[in-house]
Amino acid sequence: MADSSKSDMSGKKAKNSKSRNDTAVQGTNDNSIVSKCSMCMLGYFQDDFLGRFVAKPVRRAPLINRGYYIRAKAIDHVLKSFLTAHQGIKTQLVSLGAGFDSAYFRLKSEGLLENTVFYEVDFPEVTKRKSDMIQTDEVLLKLVGEDSRIVENGIVSPFYKLIGADLRKFNMLQCLLEHHGIHPDCPTLLLSECVITYMGVKSSNAVIRWASETFSHAVFVTYEQVYPNDGFGAVMQNHFKKLGTPLMNIQRYKTLESQQQRYLDLGWTTVRATDMNNFFTTLIPREEKLRVDSIEVFDEFEEWHLKCSHYAVVCAFKGSAVSLSETIFPGINPRRLETLASQHIQPQDLCLSWKNETFGNGSVKRFGHASATLTGGKIITFGGFGERGNQHTRLCLVQLLDVASGSCLPIEPIGKELGPLLFHTATSVSDDTVVVFGGRTSPYKPKGDLLQLKVIPKLERDTDQETSWLYEWETVQCTGDYPCPRWRHSSAFVSIEGKKYLIVFGGRTASDAVLGDVHVLSLENMEWVQVRLSGNPPSPRHSHSCTTWNNQVIITGGLCEDLQPSGAVHLATCAPEPQGNVTVVWTELEMTPPLSPRYSHTSHVCGNSLLLVGGVNPGNHYPPGLTVINLVSGMWKEYAFPECKLERPIMVHNHTSDLLSKDELLITGGGGNCFSFGTHLNSGPLTLDVSNL
Repeated sequence: MADSSKSDMSGKKAKNSKSRNDTAVQGTNDNSIVSKCSMCMLGYFQDDFLGRFVAKPVRRAPLINRGYYIRAKAIDHVLKSFLTAHQGIKTQLVSLGAGFDSAYFRLKSEGLLENTVFYEVDFPEVTKRKSDMIQTDEVLLKLVGEDSRIVENGIVSPFYKLIGADLRKFNMLQCLLEHHGIHPDCPTLLLSECVITYMGVKSSNAVIRWASETFSHAVFVTYEQVYPNDGFGAVMQNHFKKLGTPLMNIQRYKTLESQQQRYLDLGWTTVRATDMNNFFTTLIPREEKLRVDSIEVFDEFEEWHLKCSHYAVVCAFKGSAVSLSETIFPGINPRRLETLASQHIQPQDLCLSWKNETFGNGSVKRFGHASATLTGGKIITFGGFGERGNQHTRLCLVQLLDVASGSCLPIEPIGKELGPLLFHTATSVSDDTVVVFGGRTSPYKPKGDLLQLKVIPKLERDTDQETSWLYEWETVQCTGDYPCPRWRHSSAFVSIEGKKYLIVFGGRTASDAVLGDVHVLSLENMEWVQVRLSGNPPSPRHSHSCTTWNNQVIITGGLCEDLQPSGAVHLATCAPEPQGNVTVVWTELEMTPPLSPRYSHTSHVCGNSLLLVGGVNPGNHYPPGLTVINLVSGMWKEYAFPECKLERPIMVHNHTSDLLSKDELLITGGGGNCFSFGTHLNSGPLTLDVSNL
């Protein structure tokens, strides 16, 4: 009797858990449709029908709008490619887990469904709500057809079938589709747009195999998440787990390659796949990219590229539809990225490890900040976006890290507090003084001020011992040809014939996507001097790294025009001219083999070696680790960061770093606003053991 009672209780718990998961999965439809509607309201994508399924439209953040834009473009591209290839031929579209998607109404209004029967399947609760909306909207009802009729939890007409069914019960699904006239020999496209990823591996594979065994000439299109094991992937997984909709398949089918193999194993003849970075770069025309750029000021490039690298479209083909596989993604080689991802990361190179994860306790989590090294083993950090109390906000807080003790404490201002800044530069120009240039408070408000920040010890009266620190700052009035306000630029300190200079290169403004100008400030008299350029300069860019080697400036990587990342390494040699002016001679260093592109990274020089730390590479599914470049020979080697833990994601971009010794690298801050998954801020600082390099 007791055993039976336990069994009943266990069964009830499992049933309740399944019911809660189903409800949460249905909730993803409501969130998704509001985001799609926001994207359409602003003009990213033309769809006059999405708003009819949203009770209260809400404007989403630019990053979310862009994310749903590329999703809409990818699905629209695949659907129209299928319909165009079958013009004049009877076809079927089956949208699995359709939710409140409006593809039928959009395509019908464009005259693209003259010979197509469009099936939409979802949970009965969802289809009932959608059916009720259609029935009360004259425009939607007219597109469904005057001869439509109400069925249980749905509505059907000769060319539109809205059916309530649980996809996990595919035998029942097949019966309902057959009842409503589905034809197994008719060319058919089946669409799963972020749907089967919420089903278990067994259930989702059963649907894929059922489709391959049922339809003679078919395309199965899946849009879902991939690459779960880097920092962004961990944030993504945690988000869906928290919502009660864990990604059930992603650990089994992590990569584009494993996704393709999955469909081949389940009965499909040919498979093509691409991530959204590749799709955007290859299949979105330049004029369309420029149009999208003009809709909203945008400054979350790292998370845009990371979001796009973690979502993919997979298309599986069989029968006569196999011919479509050669044209659906023209110019895209789905296996190219897998090859690049591991080309220069050999198994024996994976030797980096986090040395100390408690160093710098008290450091505020932030990204987009600036750091500079002062004498006495102290590192000052300020600005950025991060954590203050229970809020995420732009930060004014200035902190000082003592490398010897590992303590990280706030330092108070003498007088007025330093205001918030993001993506500015901080350059040490003396033992206790930092020059700050540029930055922004918002993408609409760039800064062009030059600030001077000085750290001052606070002495105890009786002992004259340093017990804490203060800072003071001022805006420096400069003369000469002042640079325009900017952010995501670089600055470096150099000495030319014993005189001190600050060199500023690149960046961006609200109106200029990339800048390529060079400005030189004489720190002796605070004058922006005239600059004459020669040699082979880097193309305009932002989010590059900058450091010095033998009193020469090294510019590496960056994001160039049309959001193309660079792998180039440029060397700037500065020489004096009459009247205090400066010549900058640019040289591009040849890398062997060509260096993988990246941006939003940091760099350091140790002897004749250049170290590149972290960053983002849209052309690679694995985030850049630590690259060591021999500046004399141009040879380089890549080392991967340790795989992050799901409970503690680490994203090494928008960070700062300091080479503490030849054995230890300090990484401070980092992270970003991760699409609709929330803001991630690295815990830290972290010290990285580089003793084996």
